Amino acid sequence: MVMPAACADLIAEGAIEASLETSLTPSPVCGTFIPVRLTAVRLADGRMLPLKPAAISRCEMTMAAAAWMSEALAPAVADAGGELTAIRIADSYNCRPRNRVAGAKMSEHGRGNAVDVGGFELGDGRVWTVAKGGLPMALRASMKDSACTRFATVLGPGSDGYHEDHIHVDLAQRRNDFKLCHWNLDAGSAVASRKDKPAATAPAASTGGGDDEAAEKVGATAAGNAESEPQAQSAPLPPPKGGAASGKPATGKPATGKGTAKSDAPGADRAAKPGQTKTSPAKNTQTKDGGSKGSQPKQGQAD
Repeated sequence: MVMPAACADLIAEGAIEASLETSLTPSPVCGTFIPVRLTAVRLADGRMLPLKPAAISRCEMTMAAAAWMSEALAPAVADAGGELTAIRIADSYNCRPRNRVAGAKMSEHGRGNAVDVGGFELGDGRVWTVAKGGLPMALRASMKDSACTRFATVLGPGSDGYHEDHIHVDLAQRRNDFKLCHWNLDAGSAVASRKDKPAATAPAASTGGGDDEAAEKVGATAAGNAESEPQAQSAPLPPPKGGAASGKPATGKPATGKGTAKSDAPGADRAAKPGQTKTSPAKNTQTKDGGSKGSQPKQGQAD
């Protein structure tokens, strides 16, 4: 196994500290890729910023995550009044179904195509966490803006009940480069309690290749019912990890229309166009075009 050239170049330049992850066992369910273990990224001031723990993903995701952390997250934390000393990683490669729900479709984590950020360690000993509204509002807004610009999927508090304590970003491939950005900046006062899900006994067959079931439906509508994505197997449900939340979110009804995508977070309904990022407004207020207040968590909106 050889380090992909693009990541090898970044290592040689000193932009990242990374190595091949050799401990993974290839899985026919989650597919095959070269896993890169990202342990630190270089900041503008020359410091190496550690990731705790290291983030394991394919090279393309490693490069995107490293650039986001060094170019956007570190400056945003500084602007919010903190000296960033480490980024807490909530999850990265993990061969599992979406949201750890038995029988669900493959998560982008299972493809090595996603990273979850749980919080930030600061130089004065403080820790800012995504959970329970622990990030300063200015930092939330900056993070959301930069993430939704760089990634195909961004899910955070208020999106679907499964992302109340971390920010999920991935590079999922969808029809017409459809993007999904769901993060209600006013959400996060408490992590919702959920019942544990039963363990899966075997992979369940399912169709669709994106990492978000709602996005697949919206993307198909926006593209005029374009050709569906390749079929993908569901991943078996692994044993729960320490600190990982699992279970069933509050039920909500996905709303679809002719070329229209409704946001999970409060705000206006916006037309979903090919290549357009669907974002949720930051404030819980009624919008000019008649959007309703409150949020509607959706099932199947997976990480």
